[in-house]
Amino acid sequence: MVKILRYNADMERLWDKFVQKAKNSTLLHLRGYMDYHADKFKDASLIFTDKNERIIALLPACHSRKNDQIIVSHEGLTYGSYIFAPLTHVKIMEEIVLSSLDYYRSQLGATEIIIKSIPYIYSTQANDEQLYLIHRLGGQLTERNLSQAINMTTPLHWSELRRRNLVKAHKQALRFIVGESEQEWYDFHKLLSKVLKEHHNTQPVHTADELWLLHTRFPDKILLYTAKDKANLLAGAVIYLSPNVAHTQYLAASHEGRKCGALDFVISRALMETNISQCSWFDFGISTERDGSLNYGLTLQKEGFGGRGVCYDTYKITL
Repeated sequence: MVKILRYNADMERLWDKFVQKAKNSTLLHLRGYMDYHADKFKDASLIFTDKNERIIALLPACHSRKNDQIIVSHEGLTYGSYIFAPLTHVKIMEEIVLSSLDYYRSQLGATEIIIKSIPYIYSTQANDEQLYLIHRLGGQLTERNLSQAINMTTPLHWSELRRRNLVKAHKQALRFIVGESEQEWYDFHKLLSKVLKEHHNTQPVHTADELWLLHTRFPDKILLYTAKDKANLLAGAVIYLSPNVAHTQYLAASHEGRKCGALDFVISRALMETNISQCSWFDFGISTERDGSLNYGLTLQKEGFGGRGVCYDTYKITL
C-alpha cells in the first residue's frame, strides 16, 4: 500500500537522495534548485513510500498562483511530473498517481492538477508509463512546446551557415572562457537582458542575483561559457547539467558577436568540454513563443547545430 507524506524542509536530504538515484530526475528537481524562489510559491510536493517506509516516488508541486485549487507540477520549473525509481512496476506507478489525485482532492480541496511532463531525453530509462496513466485517467494535453536537441551519440553535421560562422570566429582569435567570478556572471546577465529586450521584448526568467546564487549552489552543474575578443564580451551560454542532458538555459550574443560567429564558437567549444561531451543529449530549449507558435529563426539556428525536435508537453487532469 502506498503512503503519502507532505513534503517539508526537514525532508530535504531524503528528497535529494532519492532524486539522485531516480530514473527521470534532473537538476531542477533538487530542493536547492526548486527552493531558491520558494517564497513565490505555496509548496504542495508529495513523497510516496511503500509498506516498509522506503521512498518510491516524488511529486514536486505547488498551488497555482492564479487559483489555489489548482495544483501544478511545478509552476516554478520548466517541468515537474512524477519522479520514479528505475525498478518501479507500472502497477505501483498507477497506485502512486491515483493516491496523489485523491490526496489533492480530499485533503487540499483541489479541482485539477497540471502536470508539466519531463521530456523523454532526460530519463536514464524509458519513462512513458506515466503518460499512459495520465491518458487513462482522462488527462488532456493542454500545451505543447518544441525544443531542438542534439543526439550526442549520433550527431548531425552542422549547416553551412554555422560552419562559416565558426570559421569567422576562429579568424578573430576569440577567447573561450569558463565563467567563475561573480562579475563574469553579472556581465553576461547584462548582455542577455539587452538581447532579450531588443529582439524578443522580454527579460530573463532569473535575475542576476538568482543566477549567481544557483551557480554557487551547483558550481559543477550550472555553468557559464563565454567568448571575448581583447576586451569585449561577445557571446555566452548558461548550461545546466543533468545525468543525461546538457541544457542551454540561456544563449546570447551581442551585435558584434553575431557578426563574427561568437555564439557558434561558444557552442562548439562547450560541446568539447568533457562534462558535456559525455552527455547523451544537448538540449537547446524550446523555440516556441508564448502563444505556442514557433520562432522559425530560433528553430533554424538550433537545427543548424544538428538539433532536432523534442516536445515539452503539459497535461491537465480534472479531479
